[in-house]
Amino acid sequence: MKINCAQLLAQVKKDNQEIIQVAQNSFGALNEDILYWKPAPNKWSVGECLEHLNITFRSYMPKITTGIDQGIAKGWAPTTEFQPGWIGKKFTNSFRLDESGQPKRRVKTFKSLDASKLPERNPKVCEEFIIHVKNFIEQTDRAAQVNLQKVKVTSVIGAVLRFKLGDALQFITVHNQRHLMQAQKVLEAKRLVKRPNRASS
Repeated sequence: MKINCAQLLAQVKKDNQEIIQVAQNSFGALNEDILYWKPAPNKWSVGECLEHLNITFRSYMPKITTGIDQGIAKGWAPTTEFQPGWIGKKFTNSFRLDESGQPKRRVKTFKSLDASKLPERNPKVCEEFIIHVKNFIEQTDRAAQVNLQKVKVTSVIGAVLRFKLGDALQFITVHNQRHLMQAQKVLEAKRLVKRPNRASS
């Protein structure tokens, strides 16, 4: 099903502006110990959820920026409608949350994107994430100048998989939403651990 390009870009921008607010309100004031507290040894901390998103941004943002630059240089003018690609639609839907805010399906993380394997903590992980999202919003605004079909963005797994720009913008957005929700659940688990048990009456 085709999507109106202006509506697609407006929704991506709106969603990521909300993501910034959630990150600032939920994680902006956390100290390093709370950021990297884990509910279980095999679970990610808040900091690892955010660092995973930072790693993803570090990979995709240069490709998105370059793709838009090339689209402008080649005169790939914007169109009114965008037709999602099969691969892009599949990836995006895999990361969407359902109506209750739960992941629709489990997705295995590539080792190169697994923040739990990093040797050091990043005490500025939330600040870095917000900077990345703001940059992403800026590139979303610039994307209005090009054809969302023609500009391609190479996946983190290599040139074998390339997204249409419109798909890449939507995928990164739902990926942000998914792991931000995960981080909020970790923080709630931490609060439950700290909450004292009520005495029996």
